[in-house]
Amino acid sequence: MPTDDYFDNQEEDLETHKDRMRFAAGMSDFFAVILGVVVILVLVGLVVSLINWLRQDIINTFRMLETRL
Repeated sequence: MPTDDYFDNQEEDLETHKDRMRFAAGMSDFFAVILGVVVILVLVGLVVSLINWLRQDIINTFRMLETRL
């Protein structure tokens, strides 16, 4: 029957659309995780840099105080 073919085609198109949307959602999740990891690594690098700068600043401050005394 022609109407059965039409509904079968429509159902297949709907399933294809759902599959594409699932794939797109999965890819966006993947890229979001990768971007999140990169952001975390950058932030860890900034914190390490800040700690090193603070340590050097404290050392230089005490050296300067020693030379004044």
